[in-house]
Amino acid sequence: MKRSALILSLLLAWTAAAHACAVCGARDDRNQKAFLNTTILLSLLPLGMIGGGLWWLNGKVRERFPDEFVDRDALLPEQSPRD
Repeated sequence: MKRSALILSLLLAWTAAAHACAVCGARDDRNQKAFLNTTILLSLLPLGMIGGGLWWLNGKVRERFPDEFVDRDALLPEQSPRD
């Protein structure tokens, strides 16, 4: 019990020495731009990965089933209208 209390107090003292997180201490213009660019990148990355996966899957489906998406009506012979 005393050991866990000692570890907890050391962890709390260690985090107090950090003064602030990286975002709170980013008063420099370069740091703010870097954080903004990283935020944009990490926000768009999952969307790009999902889009890329769907694009790849579409190519694989079209490769495996090439006639699946052909309009069936286009394959029928044209019928002459009856008078």
